[in-house]
Amino acid sequence: MTENIECSAIIFDFDGTLADSMPFLAKIGIEIMMKYYNVPEDDARQRYQSTTGLPYEHQIKMNFPENPKNEEAIEEFESLKIERIFEQELFPDTVETLEILDKMGLDIYVSSSTFQSTIKEYFDRRNLTHYFSEILGYRPGFEKGADHFNYVAKKHNQNMHYAVFVGDSLKDYERSIGFCHFIGILGMFNEEAFRKEGHKGYLVDSLKQIPPLLKPKYT
Repeated sequence: MTENIECSAIIFDFDGTLADSMPFLAKIGIEIMMKYYNVPEDDARQRYQSTTGLPYEHQIKMNFPENPKNEEAIEEFESLKIERIFEQELFPDTVETLEILDKMGLDIYVSSSTFQSTIKEYFDRRNLTHYFSEILGYRPGFEKGADHFNYVAKKHNQNMHYAVFVGDSLKDYERSIGFCHFIGILGMFNEEAFRKEGHKGYLVDSLKQIPPLLKPKYT
């Protein structure tokens, strides 16, 4: 793929994409699986990574369906996440990239599996909310993927054909299919994993590589 993507809107995943929070989240996610379900660390890590990109509630229920410990495990994860999420730093080139995209005239969104109030407060604390047309988080029945994309299309009158979703997980790519372009951030998953999943588009090592791949489309 060599042509620039015609783009009027760019939608970012949060954890592992804008913020370097995945090591922290993976650590507590894996530890909780080991604690509540008595699985070895390697098994817990595989289960966590294979469902990364989904709300932890879904990760647990997919990996341990109908287990009576599910609600307690989910509650502890969310409690630990809230305690520490505001300490997690943005990647070094996040703000610079947002500034460039803003100057290009693109509408910028966040689509996250983190709760809405938490993700909004995270950016409020850093005085970065003004870069975004809207920050979308998780609530039951309103999730990253189809729910958020349809919302952006309807409320903001965005043609999703000219939208790009940027994420770091295979689930992020999966959720973009049929809706918009996708740019993958390499890190938790390598190029081989994305290609095996079917992604034929751009993959980057850092956010600052994204603006040159885009051709602003003004509607």
